Amino acid sequence: MKNINSKSKLIRILPEAISFILAIWLLFPFIRISRLNFGQAKILVYRLFVGITILIILLGKVGFDVFFPQGVAKKVSSTKSILFIIFGILILAFVVYIIIQAGSLFLSTYPQNTNVNQ
Repeated sequence: MKNINSKSKLIRILPEAISFILAIWLLFPFIRISRLNFGQAKILVYRLFVGITILIILLGKVGFDVFFPQGVAKKVSSTKSILFIIFGILILAFVVYIIIQAGSLFLSTYPQNTNVNQ
C-alpha cells in the first residue's frame, strides 16, 4: 500500500518538478549575460519571458496549494508557507536583478557622445 502512495505522490510532484527545472534552464543564460550575447538577444528575450512566466505560474499554483488546501479543514504545514514566501521573494529578486542587469548593459553600450540638440 505504501508503494502505491509513493508512486502517486511522485506522479503528482513530477510535472511541477519538470516545469521548475525547465524554467531554471530557460533562465540560466541570464545569470552571466554580456555584450557577446547581443547576437542572440531576440532568442534570449523569449527565453526570459517563457522562463519567468513558468515561474510565476508555479508560484500561483504553490500559493493556491498553500492557501486553499484540498480537503476539509486540512492544515498546511508552516514549512510549506515559509517555502512559498521564499519562492516568491526569489522570483521577485530575480526579476529585479534582470532589470538592473539589462539597464546596466544598455548604459554600457549606449553611445557616450550623443548630441541631443542638433
